[in-house]
Amino acid sequence: MYNDKSAKELLELLEQYQMLTFEWQLSLNEELNFRNLAVDKGDLERSIAAKMDEIENLYYLKDLGFKAITDAGGVTVTRTLNAVLTDIAAIVFGALVFLLGVYGVGSLVSMFVNGEEINVFTLAVNFAMASLVLTGFKFFNGIKRLFDYAGFRLYNKDGSITLKKRFDLRLQEINEKASELVLENYEEQLVLKLGKYIVFSSNADNLVQRLTMEQLSNQLKKV
Repeated sequence: MYNDKSAKELLELLEQYQMLTFEWQLSLNEELNFRNLAVDKGDLERSIAAKMDEIENLYYLKDLGFKAITDAGGVTVTRTLNAVLTDIAAIVFGALVFLLGVYGVGSLVSMFVNGEEINVFTLAVNFAMASLVLTGFKFFNGIKRLFDYAGFRLYNKDGSITLKKRFDLRLQEINEKASELVLENYEEQLVLKLGKYIVFSSNADNLVQRLTMEQLSNQLKKV
């Protein structure tokens, strides 16, 4: 990523390392090492190490709406309260937007059916409001997510992994060998699967999320 930068440009980036994403910090540190530049990059390396510690502790599962509790018995993953509240808020907001869109559709129909005098501004406003119907539908994805992960639990014990998750609204318990836990790339998503069942997914292009998913998979597979 930085092989086309001059030494001066690399030093300028080093001074602003906090503004870089984790992936770019790694690349900068790698390029500095490759060129063997005599610079103090202790702060950059400490920042990278701190981030790696958080990844190893599964801290960034929260970005996916989950949390992990690790003890002598293994790892247990559940959904965060914040994720549940976010889904509920999205559903409420989506319902309000949808109703506003329905009102816009009704106003448009009324204008044409009743032969009202068409005002360009009013017509534009009603069209804009009617388009909110589709926007409102998008927020309703939170309903499916809320039901799918109600009662969710993923944990390992004695070499096996158990998943509790709703499929077709019914809470099911799936028990599989640890070897059945796999990560698969699907389009732009990195999907964690237990056998044929999807546990959850993350953004495949997000390095922190990818490393977090890999770390979770490794920890769950530990006997």
